[in-house]
Amino acid sequence: MNVREATAADVPALDVIRRQAIEAAFTGEYDRAVFADLVASPDDRLPEWVADPAWVVLVVESEVTAVGYGAVNTETGELGALYTAPDHEGSGCGSTLLEQLERRACEAGRDRLRAATPRTAVGFFERHGFERGETVERDGDVRRVRVAKPLTPD
Repeated sequence: MNVREATAADVPALDVIRRQAIEAAFTGEYDRAVFADLVASPDDRLPEWVADPAWVVLVVESEVTAVGYGAVNTETGELGALYTAPDHEGSGCGSTLLEQLERRACEAGRDRLRAATPRTAVGFFERHGFERGETVERDGDVRRVRVAKPLTPD
């Protein structure tokens, strides 16, 4: 597994990963009408994040292609995205990305990493030391849970 910083040329492929991950995670959890717009619409924030020096966007690749990505705002400690292609779930891609994003946020002086994650991903974050907070509504009817983790320098 190779991890590198994303470039503007990566955005279309990363958006495909995001769409596939949302569809896989939300099918069976929500009625399709609830998340259809998320799958159908590109994430307009991604190109902005790649271009903004406050954001670190990392891509994890297999030998062949990108299989996941994550983004963290190093000025605020907010995790904006963490997606793994469904065919690579459970292979360590998400964990590797999260570790790298935590390291980058810590290096930038952040003492806490925060995210608003879909309910379907809360267990992943809890296994990685995040604590569950309040449930919030975001992206239409998709419920998200606030999670946070203190960061400590190595």
